[in-house]
Amino acid sequence: MQADDKCIPQQKQEGVSTSGGSQRSVPDGWPFKKAKDLIDARQAVKINFDPSAEEYNMRHKRRGVALIINHVNFKNMATRTGSIKDTEDLKVSLDKLGFDVRVCPKDPTVKTITTVLQSTATEDHTDADCLIVVAMSHGESGLLHSTDSLYPVDMLWAPFTGDRCSSLAGKPKLFFIQACRGMQLDKGVKVMHETDSKRTTYTIPAYADIMVAYSTYDGFYSWRNPDSGSWFIQALCEELELHGRSRDLLSLMTFVNRRVAIEYQSYVPGSEKFHGKKQIPSIVSMLTRLVYFHDKHTPDDIDNGSKGKGTEVEKVT
Repeated sequence: MQADDKCIPQQKQEGVSTSGGSQRSVPDGWPFKKAKDLIDARQAVKINFDPSAEEYNMRHKRRGVALIINHVNFKNMATRTGSIKDTEDLKVSLDKLGFDVRVCPKDPTVKTITTVLQSTATEDHTDADCLIVVAMSHGESGLLHSTDSLYPVDMLWAPFTGDRCSSLAGKPKLFFIQACRGMQLDKGVKVMHETDSKRTTYTIPAYADIMVAYSTYDGFYSWRNPDSGSWFIQALCEELELHGRSRDLLSLMTFVNRRVAIEYQSYVPGSEKFHGKKQIPSIVSMLTRLVYFHDKHTPDDIDNGSKGKGTEVEKVT
């Protein structure tokens, strides 16, 4: 197994999934008022959904952009073998859900990443349901490695907050991070199973409607198989293929967690330190509604922004 971090020994190792089959792998107190009572000069952004709706409006003309950033080769760290398969599988899974899948140039520098993110953020997403950004690299707590230097993980979503990207305000912005977040190893715990409709104006937080799914808990290794890809991305693709159109996203991510937690375990018999280790993804959600990727059927099912009463949402400044 390989962990997505620079600290893994440079040697050929073996990995196994507990679901069966052996395969080569690598360890990758102020006073307050209700918002409706506050009046200021913030700019209102029109979005087409009922504030009381339990689901996000996913009936726009386009599903939206899915941007994949994959770091494979580094100057002073191990090559992330197997990550190309993650990219290819993500492209297939996200394309089936109707996303405009874009892959950032291979092994991008921080400058390239910044340019691509800013360019995407300045596009008009008015007729799109949502946004996805996937980043795969070596990492540390709060940081990701690029070809030339480190960059903060929050750089990925900073350009897309409601106050900076108005055409995505009130829409789900989803970020998936495949990278180590530290050097700790999860030994796991043995368990035993025993059978027994009007226009309104209101203000939303700038960081609302964001979900960040990390491949591992803060401070821990993230694992990747050089042949079959990373545990987290592969589990995500499997769940998207099976239930991407039927389950809401947070429920789906719960089952991604389960797949990673139960079906995978490192197999490195030559290293007591890295053998038999586990992994659990960590989901941080600021979503305010349910996300469903239902199929888009007919033009009547599509809300292009010209029909119905809109809701004006004020950008937080």
